[in-house]
Amino acid sequence: MSSPIIDLEQARARRQPAESTIIVQVAHVRTDAEVHRQIGINDALTFEEFHEVLATCFALPNEDAPWHFFEHDAARGARIDPAHRVRDFLRRPGQHIDYVWGLWDFTITVAEVYLRDADTPRALCVGGSGSFDVPFDITAINAQLTGDKTINAVLEQVRPEVRDAVVRSRLFDFVPLLQALDLTREVSLPAATLHALASLPREVTLEGRDAFWSTALALTCMGDKQLTESVLTTTLEALGWVDDSGAPLLADAALNLCADSLAVLTQVRATGPEALAPVDRLDLFRALLRR
Repeated sequence: MSSPIIDLEQARARRQPAESTIIVQVAHVRTDAEVHRQIGINDALTFEEFHEVLATCFALPNEDAPWHFFEHDAARGARIDPAHRVRDFLRRPGQHIDYVWGLWDFTITVAEVYLRDADTPRALCVGGSGSFDVPFDITAINAQLTGDKTINAVLEQVRPEVRDAVVRSRLFDFVPLLQALDLTREVSLPAATLHALASLPREVTLEGRDAFWSTALALTCMGDKQLTESVLTTTLEALGWVDDSGAPLLADAALNLCADSLAVLTQVRATGPEALAPVDRLDLFRALLRR
């Protein structure tokens, strides 16, 4: 009896651990300054790739300063080979390592770990404070991390008005969000719902349509009311819309500008008191935002 043929590639793939996203808190603290970043990374990155992410997030000078990662338990330990993967040393919340760039020391601590899918960005700066020579600009950082090629590829998948809003506002933080939404995935929605979404926006003025797409992008973040309103007002301010006094539009005023379209989103349960669960709303926003 002949032995079964084993596909070695499939066998190796089965042995590979599932990739995770690690949220790390990175801190550089000295007597005269503190600089912090919160970064989400693919745990399959090598430490050489992680170094490049850190250099971008902290805007480290473009010079040939020596850099190294070190294990850290009770104290600084052995140097980490940059060919190793992040997951080899950072797997659980609370674990930490050291990173040295030139004469500067950084502490890297795992805050969260969760499973990732293929559409999650490889690296994303999710917060921070302080800076060295270049002011902290999370949008510019994430645009660099994402890269022009990826930005263009993702924006090619969305409706022209969505692309226009992102480009005009220069809020490229939306690109990883749209990438994670997986706009090419098949949706399963009733024909009436698809027809309703295709009719949006109902507004005819540029201000009203900008308010709608800004609201749609804010709702796609799947955050609470405070986050949604913050994203909405930030986006409209970046697009140049202000109230009669020249002050940034408040959330209520912005929502009133696209009330007709919001009524449709409420009807299909993309928002409002009877909104579907976040996982069930994904298809609604895929259908709404993509070409």
